Amino acid sequence: MRLFQDVEHPEGAVLRLDPVTDQSTGRLGIGISIGEPKGDDQVVEHDGEYLLRIDASVSKTLDGSVLNPVETPEGAGIGLTPPEDGPLTDGS
Repeated sequence: MRLFQDVEHPEGAVLRLDPVTDQSTGRLGIGISIGEPKGDDQVVEHDGEYLLRIDASVSKTLDGSVLNPVETPEGAGIGLTPPEDGPLTDGS
């Protein structure tokens, strides 16, 4: 959880997971950034502290998944474990 707690952002802004489009491929993905809270965000908290807000469309796609802190050669990152009952799908 330190990964989320250590991110500095301006007052009123929050750490977010939002849909993003890869400019080179056009593929839709998920990105983490600093932004304004939205009323339909899923709010993730730990020990009473708000850590992350997840865009409603991303939250629906990731339903049942678990975010995990991971170490990469580039430093700390976020891993995603899909639900036990199968891989993530686009709902089709």
